[in-house]
Parts: sequence; C-alpha cells; structure tokens
Amino acid sequence: MLMEKLQQERLVVSVWAVAAARYVTDWLMANGDALKHGGRRSQSAQFALVEMAIEVCLGQSFTDRLIAAHMAGDQIVGETSMAKYWTTDMVNRVCDRDLDLIGTAAAANHHPMARMFRDMRVMSIFAGTNEIMKNIAARCLGL
Repeated sequence: MLMEKLQQERLVVSVWAVAAARYVTDWLMANGDALKHGGRRSQSAQFALVEMAIEVCLGQSFTDRLIAAHMAGDQIVGETSMAKYWTTDMVNRVCDRDLDLIGTAAAANHHPMARMFRDMRVMSIFAGTNEIMKNIAARCLGL
C-alpha cells in the first residue's frame, strides 16, 4: 500500500515546497522595507525577488501539470521524483536568498523567516531523499 502511494506523497511534498516558497517570496515583497533605499528597492533586490518569483512560478506550473496527470491516472513516477527533487531544492534556494536579503535581522529566533529557513531544510529528505529522487528519475529516463 505504501509503495502505491509514493507518487502521491511526492506530489504533496512538491505542493508544500511550492507553497512555502511562495509564502517566503510574498512575505519578503510585503515586508522587505530594509531592501528599500530612498523609498525604492535597489535593483539587485528587485532582481533577486524576480528570480525568486520565477522559480516559484516554474515549480507551480510543473507541479500543477503533474497533479492533473496523477488525477487522470497516468504513471508519472519519474516526473514526480523530478518535481519532488526540484521543488524541495528550490524552496531551500528561495529561503537562502530571502535570508541573504534580510540580513542579520533574520538570524533572530523570533523572526518568521528564520523559522522557515530551518523548517524547509528537512524537505529534501521527506518522501525519499533527493539523491533517491535523482536515481529514480535516471532509471525512468533510461540512464
């Protein structure tokens, strides 16, 4: 029974990773006043936020496509493994970038982004480690 639900579990982890990355990105856009100089965000902060938003959109599109395929009954083991690997890696990249932009304020335990940073680290081992996801994807690609 457990083996039959792995595809679904990996999709759930992907959805969770995308939602968390979206939350982190949205939070920084709404609360990133420290990124502003003279009332405007610096170009480097703008570019970082755009890059984060693009990663979230890519993860969302990929995950949405796989959810539809899963609901249609398609066997998408390789793709769900790729999505789980990529989205959990992506949420960690987004959290890293978020902390880089916030700076030392995010090091405080009470800061919401410090908690997100810590909580997202473990996602790469949920539903199978990311290394296992790459092994499964490689097999599905005939490598």
